[in-house]
Amino acid sequence: MRRAHTAPMYGAGHCPSIPVQRVVLVVLDGLRADAIDGCGLRSWRRLASEGAWSLAGTTIAPSVTAAAMASLLTGVPPTVHGLRSDRFHVPRASGPVEPLPRVLARAGLPTSGFVRGLPLIFRGIGQRVVRHLGVGQASFRGRNATEILLAAVDTLATQRRGLVLMHWPDCDDAGHAHGWRSDAYARAAHRLDLALGMLAAMIEIGEDPDTLLVALADHGGGGVDPRDHESDHPDDRTIPLLVGGAAAVAGELDAPSLLDVPATIAWALGVQPPASYAGRPLLEAFERERGRQRRAAGA
Repeated sequence: MRRAHTAPMYGAGHCPSIPVQRVVLVVLDGLRADAIDGCGLRSWRRLASEGAWSLAGTTIAPSVTAAAMASLLTGVPPTVHGLRSDRFHVPRASGPVEPLPRVLARAGLPTSGFVRGLPLIFRGIGQRVVRHLGVGQASFRGRNATEILLAAVDTLATQRRGLVLMHWPDCDDAGHAHGWRSDAYARAAHRLDLALGMLAAMIEIGEDPDTLLVALADHGGGGVDPRDHESDHPDDRTIPLLVGGAAAVAGELDAPSLLDVPATIAWALGVQPPASYAGRPLLEAFERERGRQRRAAGA
């Protein structure tokens, strides 16, 4: 059982970090971990060869997009943030919730978000969710990874600090429509991987010492229902996770959780993760020896 991050890991008032000014976070909606090798995703493999990675990450329960995105942006499980379905709304929390964009804003760091275009009827709730989380700039444009990436081009070129978030729906769309083991899903995975390679080249990942790239899936799919992902089956709850950039060290991560990502982003940007965050900074993505010592101590 994972131990919750309930107290600062550092000295009072101090959060040692790596020299990173910006984190680019990409959510690869519905990308199964075994699709990395099964579909031959070259961009992912190239980035993984130079960074920290896992094909044995774990998402939250229920393994649905809205709940997972809420956990990714608040650092707490659905039992705390209150969003337990795949319907986006502003939920009633059962405990302290400190959205990551608001935590970063208190440190003077902006957050920008880029997701697919919304039908007119849903745009109001989309803006409400954005304001609730504290996202400074939000774009609802594009239908797939490439179009959403193109919508973010100007921000990627000009926002050199804080967090830039993108959500790419390609694999989830194909999985629901055709199944997670279909040819259409494999084609969607390749399109997503191509966009990941484009993004890495665009932000010069590995060459820009100030930028960290974090890419992960929010859930898998096809575990129980070939066209769904809401179950405790390993195919639904196992996710790939990648941390790339000049600050990251190459190697496999030790069974990370989606809940570790917000704590890692805050830490990497030099911001103390709130005590409410259930995950831990993935120190082994940056300092192998420190990560081994932490695990040996029972963290």
